[in-house]
This record gives sequence, C-alpha cells and structure tokens, in this order.
Amino acid sequence: MNNEQVQVSEIPGHPGAVMHEEQLSGVIRYLRQQLGMTQEELAQALGITVGTVSRWEKGRFRPSRLARVLLLEFARTHNVTVSLKPAR
Repeated sequence: MNNEQVQVSEIPGHPGAVMHEEQLSGVIRYLRQQLGMTQEELAQALGITVGTVSRWEKGRFRPSRLARVLLLEFARTHNVTVSLKPAR
C-alpha cells in the first residue's frame, strides 16, 4: 500500500455531505485504489464481505451512515487525506 497523500473534495461520512450514488461509488473505488488494495483486501480490513464492497463501487447499494464513517476513519488511519465538502 502506498502512503501518498490524496485530496478528495467530497467523501461520505459527514452528516451534511450529500452525494449522488455514482459519486459515492467513485470515491470508494478511488480510495481503495489509492491504497493499492483489492476489493477483497478492503472488505477484510473493514470486516465486511467482498460482495458489499463490489455493490458499493457499482452503485447498487449505498453504505450506511456508520459504514461511511468507518470508510472515512479507515482512510485517515492509512494517511489518505480527505476534505469534507457537502454537494450542492
């Protein structure tokens, strides 16, 4: 995994952040790829199934508020810098 700093303008997990499904799925995929992880590795690290990660990235399901917070905290602990900005 790389420890490169990444700036993302919109990320799930913030109560005021409203994102379209395709934006949310793209952010999850982008964060995973920046960490150099497969869907399976991310799922294992978060304690969820690979199917769940796949469905999130395809936009078939939206992560719960708790899952969005978990993703945000996971990004922070892996030196991925994010900037929370609600969609307009």
